[in-house]
Amino acid sequence: MKTVGWRVIFATFGIYGLLYAYERLSWTNKAKERAFKKQYVNHTTRKLRLIVDLTSANCSHQVQQELSSTFARLCHLVDEVISDMQNEIGLLDQDTQKLDESSVSSRTLRNKADYLYSELETFIEQ
Repeated sequence: MKTVGWRVIFATFGIYGLLYAYERLSWTNKAKERAFKKQYVNHTTRKLRLIVDLTSANCSHQVQQELSSTFARLCHLVDEVISDMQNEIGLLDQDTQKLDESSVSSRTLRNKADYLYSELETFIEQ
């Protein structure tokens, strides 16, 4: 058991030493550069995503404000047009009422004229 145990410990340390040596030898400037580039790309990607999210939120807010202000202007314009149309309708109603009164008066005058004409015809005949 003692001989097998020491062999296992030495084998473990040997494998660990080989792995350490491999890592130490493979960690060259080129590998460091690749690792740095990968870290830089990941960092930049995260920051750009934050910027895109912030920019899209700002754009969304600005579009919402533009739409609400445009809607408010259109509502105001519609209210003005409705007010103008109601004023015009009031004026047209007054004109219609005056024309109706004129029509009634002209019918009355025409009836009076017809009556006078018939009276005159009767007088002429007598």
